[in-house]
Amino acid sequence: MPANREIRYVIEESIRYLESYPDVAMDRCEISRRKWDGAWWHMATLYEMGEVKQIPESAIARAKYLLEAQTWPVFVISDSDHPISETDKRKMDCCHCELAVYYMILMAYGCDLDKELPWIREWFLKHQLSDGGLNCEPEAYTDSNKSSIVSTLPPLEAILLFTNRDFTVQEEVFLDEGARYLIEHRLVCSKQSGHIIDKDWLKPCFPRFFEYDILRGMSYLAEWSRRRNKPLPMGLLNEGMQQLNSFIEVDGLRIGRQVFDPQGPWGGHTFPLLEALSRKGEVSPYLTRQLEGVRAQLEYTVNESIY
Repeated sequence: MPANREIRYVIEESIRYLESYPDVAMDRCEISRRKWDGAWWHMATLYEMGEVKQIPESAIARAKYLLEAQTWPVFVISDSDHPISETDKRKMDCCHCELAVYYMILMAYGCDLDKELPWIREWFLKHQLSDGGLNCEPEAYTDSNKSSIVSTLPPLEAILLFTNRDFTVQEEVFLDEGARYLIEHRLVCSKQSGHIIDKDWLKPCFPRFFEYDILRGMSYLAEWSRRRNKPLPMGLLNEGMQQLNSFIEVDGLRIGRQVFDPQGPWGGHTFPLLEALSRKGEVSPYLTRQLEGVRAQLEYTVNESIY
């Protein structure tokens, strides 16, 4: 079966699954989030493909209801942040990266979460640490004050990509400090030692969900530079291109790892669309598109400097 026909077929399978989503016992939030075959993962995969409009409207409505009525809208750091009522105790707790992916899916679909659920955007802006990033571990806010690159990228993307007006001063600081954080960590390195934090981050990954790879960071910096009219860190992005060189083919960028790798920490049940899109060694049109976006910004910056 040709690849494009296979992809169409497995997209249809995910759509059928999501059409049954309202009948799933959504009061049990874990059914939606269950790695890797819950509704959240199907929707996130379609979003990352650029196919968010294929998500059934009923599934979008249920996801929005989950955030609106069944999610505790506070990141629990101290005892005072915990829900008190029995109803609230049954609500889903979120982390920064999970909430940001939910937000991006629904915003890309056409929902106005900034009007309907303004606490979500406020959540991202509120939880930036002094180093410029965020961390889904509460202890970071009471002890280390150190961010996590994995936790940082989805909230940065959410604000950068889904603001259809001028940025507020607070949003500008959020985005610029996030860029500083990535630059100071050279996309993948410890600021203290200079060593690569996780060598898996050098391997392109698709779909990513909450996971990080070097291209994700490069793409953020390229888009941040364009939208904020800030100097592009060309040396750093060229270094990133060198790190990706072994995965670059004439026809695009090859996948280097799977977020759900059974040999890794995140093994679990999958679904056909996820498996079809994430085969290691195959060129991914979606990663290739992102790589071309970084290249275009590099070329634009070079041309601007010449003229």
